[in-house]
Amino acid sequence: MPKVLKSDGALQWDEGPIALKCPERTWSSALLQASGRGGFVMKVVVVRGCSIMAGIAPADADISGAAFLRNVGHHICLYRLTWYGEGGIENRTVVGLPQKVLAPGEELHLRYVLKPQPELAVSLDGKSFTRVPAQFTHANYVPSVSLWDSDATVQIQDLGEAFEQRASEGRKLMQDGIWQDRLFTDCTVTCGSSEFPCHRAVLAKASAVWRTALESSFRESHD
Repeated sequence: MPKVLKSDGALQWDEGPIALKCPERTWSSALLQASGRGGFVMKVVVVRGCSIMAGIAPADADISGAAFLRNVGHHICLYRLTWYGEGGIENRTVVGLPQKVLAPGEELHLRYVLKPQPELAVSLDGKSFTRVPAQFTHANYVPSVSLWDSDATVQIQDLGEAFEQRASEGRKLMQDGIWQDRLFTDCTVTCGSSEFPCHRAVLAKASAVWRTALESSFRESHD
């Protein structure tokens, strides 16, 4: 369950899924504790308002005031989905991300990974991610949320380990590619009049019966 690492003192929140609320008309920020060493995924759900920033910031950042959003870390504004970040980046469009205002009930997913190189990506559905072309100057980034206006409220529904999600996506792409491309097959499975080019290593891993057949002197190991 996500936890608030620190806030600037103005934000109010409930544990559980975390519900962050800004009590006054000024920028207020919080840093959240990430669960994974290799990165994290954060899902931000809009409850009310659109003056909301979500992103990453160094764990030791000074998060007081609006200057924090322009000079430290990288953040996506949920009003028009523009990017603010280190180096004075303000209101910049992210290629591939639609410019729209997120309405109550809509969500933004942020994924930050460390390896093979640091990368920040965002998504509106949690499946198709768009990379933010950010430069990273710190070693220890954590999730960050900032609100402005007393109507702004968000829920942080989950923080997951980003590298696990990315690895799962990579495995699926590899499996799909093996099946579609059929490159370097080394055996053929015949079923009636149909023939299926296959890889012995895959068959052996998928089925103990096939492994026994391929390791033995059975006909299957030679055909």
